[in-house]
Amino acid sequence: MKGVTENIDATAGRQLLLDDHVFRSHNLVRTWHPVEVNATNPVLHPSSDSDLNGGRCPIAAPFDDGIAFDRSTGLWKVWYMSGWFDRTHLRESVDGVDWFADEPVDLLGLPYRRDGGLLQRDGVSVCVDYTGARREYRLLRYVRQRPSDFAVDTLPHHASPVVAEGADLYGSSDGVNWNHLTAVGPCGDNTTFFYDPFRKEWVFSIRTHLGRFGRGRGWHSDSDLATAATWSPEEVVPWVASHGAGHENTVEDLPSPEIYKVTCMPYESQMLGFFAIYRGPSNDWAEERGTPKIIDLYLGSSRDGYHYSLSPRPLLVSSRRPGSWDRGYLHMVNGGLIPVDDLVRIYYTAFSGVSPSLGEHMYAGGSMGLAQLRRDGFASLGADATGHGGAESKRLRVRGEHLFVNATTGRGGIGVSVLDHRSSTHHTVTLGPGTDSTAFGLPVGLDGAYSEHDVTLEFELTGDARLYSFWFSDRSGISGGFCASGPID
Repeated sequence: MKGVTENIDATAGRQLLLDDHVFRSHNLVRTWHPVEVNATNPVLHPSSDSDLNGGRCPIAAPFDDGIAFDRSTGLWKVWYMSGWFDRTHLRESVDGVDWFADEPVDLLGLPYRRDGGLLQRDGVSVCVDYTGARREYRLLRYVRQRPSDFAVDTLPHHASPVVAEGADLYGSSDGVNWNHLTAVGPCGDNTTFFYDPFRKEWVFSIRTHLGRFGRGRGWHSDSDLATAATWSPEEVVPWVASHGAGHENTVEDLPSPEIYKVTCMPYESQMLGFFAIYRGPSNDWAEERGTPKIIDLYLGSSRDGYHYSLSPRPLLVSSRRPGSWDRGYLHMVNGGLIPVDDLVRIYYTAFSGVSPSLGEHMYAGGSMGLAQLRRDGFASLGADATGHGGAESKRLRVRGEHLFVNATTGRGGIGVSVLDHRSSTHHTVTLGPGTDSTAFGLPVGLDGAYSEHDVTLEFELTGDARLYSFWFSDRSGISGGFCASGPID
């Protein structure tokens, strides 16, 4: 894989243990951990007149769209689709859980008519742009222009007439007032984009059709946003296809699973992606019977931002239960992987299919849910059945005199030996039974809080101890890693 070398730059971000990238060898066992779904889900649901869509297809949920914590105001922001294919609204929250304290805000500067015809939104992506001197927002919106005689209250379906369709890119300093930046290259709906701080590039995840694989994703990127957003068809690199991802049967009439969407974002020291695996049924089948399409979300991890390895099982699944808020059609919220204290929050959208006026509809009942994990807790390493195990890292370039670990020891323990190649000295530290910390600092005697060192680590785990991540820092424990909103404090 591109970027995998014997000498690893580990100066920024917690080193996650989703793969063996940092290890020369180990005999530890990797465990993938399930998420904990919020008991009060959904945390955002249709409530306003716009959300309720005249009783046809109520939705108040990001259709990718975006979520972010605004450090300047101390408020959370979520951009979302209000009513199926209708408006794009913004809500704010003090805690990121209760979104109903204030009325929603209708975004300004996004046109809803062109040449007398209605412009109906489909997929929208909102990204925080922290590459300049000040933090700003960028928004991609895919729209379909309807004929002039297409009524505002007409419920669109897959055969509804389209005059033109495509995507445009907008910019904003406050997330409410938007100005047009550029038309986006030819793409399909549910095209998304994100910033990769490790490649220092804007990447567009372009909806394409990849022959026998069905839905898939194309790739176009550049360090300049406007350049990344404009492409010709021959410049799009085929990127992701399902190849039967998930190894499970499809639903009803879909021949094989397809990639519906790929939503990526930085987390600490690497890029993570949420791969929406579409299991069926087809649009025609679902529309005729009024049931949501079934999509499950798999976690992907990457060391170079392009090649991703998927988790062995989905992180979030459609419940498939009639009447449940999360029956199907799951979508990851852009930017919705956010560390908060000792947890990491995961925001996602799901559809119930419940329509007040129609009974059931495949695109009715869209709401936003919240799940969480232990911080860095996607996967951990532990001893095997013998109760003993160890690992030796590759040579790592680190910064800081403290080694921090995210670990639990239970009735066991963790020993760490640090070889400093600058001084050829060993430093050994241990964690005894009963330790449970997402940021346990271990002073290891490396000289200089901000100087860089080449080190090799040896871990020894006993009993039921588990290691989730590690990193070097000064006494503050700040890792220097990233999330979708920028550097993590």
